[in-house]
Amino acid sequence: MLICIAVTSLQSYCRAWSTFTPSLVTRKHSKVKRRRPTHDVCISMKVKVGLVGLPNVGKSTLFNALAQKSIAEAKNFPFCTIEPNITPIPIPDGNLHKLATLAKSTKALPANVFLVDVAGLVKGASRGEGLGNKFLATIRECDIIIHVVRTYIDEDVVHVDGKVNPVSDAEVVNLELLLADLAHVQRRLEKSTCTGEERDVLEKIEKALEDGIPARSIGLSSDEKFTVKSMGLLTLKPVIYAFNIDEIDFCLNREETIQLAKTYMDKIQYCDLERDTFMVVSAKLEADLSSLDRDEQLEYMKNVGFECDNQDDTEQFLSYHSLPLLVKDVLDLSLVYTGPGVPLEKSQTTKTHIISSSSMSVISLSGKLHGDIQKGFMNAEVIKAEDLIQYDNYNEAKDNGDIRMEGKDYTLQDNDVVLIKWK
Repeated sequence: MLICIAVTSLQSYCRAWSTFTPSLVTRKHSKVKRRRPTHDVCISMKVKVGLVGLPNVGKSTLFNALAQKSIAEAKNFPFCTIEPNITPIPIPDGNLHKLATLAKSTKALPANVFLVDVAGLVKGASRGEGLGNKFLATIRECDIIIHVVRTYIDEDVVHVDGKVNPVSDAEVVNLELLLADLAHVQRRLEKSTCTGEERDVLEKIEKALEDGIPARSIGLSSDEKFTVKSMGLLTLKPVIYAFNIDEIDFCLNREETIQLAKTYMDKIQYCDLERDTFMVVSAKLEADLSSLDRDEQLEYMKNVGFECDNQDDTEQFLSYHSLPLLVKDVLDLSLVYTGPGVPLEKSQTTKTHIISSSSMSVISLSGKLHGDIQKGFMNAEVIKAEDLIQYDNYNEAKDNGDIRMEGKDYTLQDNDVVLIKWK
């Protein structure tokens, strides 16, 4: 039996994407080197992305824009969302359909991140105000936070504090997350079962939180993070700020808006300028576009002054395309594919999966697929994905000598296509 896997290069994909969207998504310090986890995570891991923010900042509207359909109810009053809405969002992937064509698959299934829209957070949420406890429990289960911040002025859309102030609004949310973590850590430290390395790590985090420093900012090692992973600490999660702007700023004043968003980031308290990231979205505009077909979307964008020649150019600037890629980048995710190389009588589906580490061995990967594959592992044939796509099929690449043989200790590299043989 044969299993074919391809690992997409995060770096090359993001470089290609960034050439289209230089002004909408910004990393505070692009040279910051992210630590890779030392613990393998399930190949089909379910990545949850939590949308947070004050009431009426556009979370549910952005949720619908990302989902490309109306799921979440967006009304002009606080706590319109009570039960969390969850929907899969596909990660844009240029290799999937090429590999599916090569494999003659009848289905091509993309990798998804799962977007979670929760109730708006208010002052006192860490003490249970509003829907605080329910909100916090939902976010603890997420892998990354999208912090939606309202920047537009609209008298018809009420603001929970009576006026729009992006900096102070963001600080309300940040402070509540920090206070909630502090209480959570202190409750755990009171338990007699909290000993050894766990206690050491939590005491380090407690001191930082008391000083107003998020847990993600104190340089915890991969092992230290793993020790407290089950607690779901809110301030340990990566954060992407999504500044929600109006149509005019999105279409005509992008550069000015980006610069303004940078000044917001510099001023927001409890924000980690080395790790936190931001992007600019127009939730209402994008939600309106989601109800139109491709040709109508292009015409709509041109009518509101957006300079674009075709639909592909337009998509690069919309959050349903850019945000999943940014999540993939921030979480240091890779994509792996199954389907190509497998006989059609055994599989007619090419599917993309997510892994959180690119330092996985072939034998470890085979175990993630199925225990029997790991037990019966014989060897692995390896080729770069871009090389395989140049051929009509896998056997043609093999006959041309572009495939090499590797043993069980081989460490998967970005953009590898692996054919695992097992008995």
